[in-house]
Amino acid sequence: MLYTKQQLETLTEEEKSIASKRYLYKVHHGDVKKLLPHECEFVSAMLPYVYTDKDLTIPKYDIYQLSYCADPLFKRLVLTYLYNLDFLKPVSIGYRNLDDEEIVRDRAKFDQLLAVWELKLEPSYSDAFLHEVKIEYYRKIKILEDQFQNGMFGGRRLHEREILKQKLSAFYIYSVTRSFFRSHKSNYVAFQAAGSTFSVNIYSYVHIASRHYIPDLNGIGSERSFNSELICINPFNLPYTVRDLIVDYFDKALVSYLLNQEYMIFSQDTDFYIIWWKHKRLTELNFQMGYEIRTLYKIEAKRDKDKINHNNFYQVDDRITYFY
Repeated sequence: MLYTKQQLETLTEEEKSIASKRYLYKVHHGDVKKLLPHECEFVSAMLPYVYTDKDLTIPKYDIYQLSYCADPLFKRLVLTYLYNLDFLKPVSIGYRNLDDEEIVRDRAKFDQLLAVWELKLEPSYSDAFLHEVKIEYYRKIKILEDQFQNGMFGGRRLHEREILKQKLSAFYIYSVTRSFFRSHKSNYVAFQAAGSTFSVNIYSYVHIASRHYIPDLNGIGSERSFNSELICINPFNLPYTVRDLIVDYFDKALVSYLLNQEYMIFSQDTDFYIIWWKHKRLTELNFQMGYEIRTLYKIEAKRDKDKINHNNFYQVDDRITYFY
């Protein structure tokens, strides 16, 4: 690994130029087998702008033909076509619209990569990330099947389109989660707060992203409350920002405050949020007792509103407030 995920995200223009040259050297010499997911994404974004010496309109490398660019390319295609799964014109990529040939090529590659992903969603294929992603995926498929049986979609085509969206959502969450933890070089982020050990692991990340943090990719909008854009949480570096939030929450607590409940509550502007954790023996802590982060969501149900103690709070700034 030449750069961590966080390093690549915070490079200056000069540093980015240096990083691009270092990765281009690896690509040119075929030294790409050890590139981590976040590095492959950086390379995939860079290569379309590396041209042949004689023609500054033809990229020197075709990311559609490079296996190590497959996941970043599929992620880009998902974001481009999620709301246009019939691949209809116009298709904008920000600064221009794609032409017919480009759209046809995108669709062919999309179908190819989707077929690969569908195989990974089969029960016989698994890894630590897929295990958690597939639990959420099949839970949502069960909801969609029940809705279809109750006549919600009015036809099989709409039902199958919703299933496709869930497959794409599952891939996106898998990609984001895997990219973070592979860069972190561990499947969890452990930290100390209130004299105890907390852990944000694969389960934590997948659960929060699947149920509460990616509404545009969720497809089952009535199932859970969705989080607005939280200034204290970065969904692409979620474990680190959840860790920092929890540590700061306990640092701001009164000396007499005890960790005697399995949640914390905070607000941003007029919205209230709750983070749940569970005290249990954790594999990542060699089965010692610790607190596993379970979920984070916006408070809407009365049972959660009743937990807010408006008499004991700490105002962090003009937007964030902690409640104890």
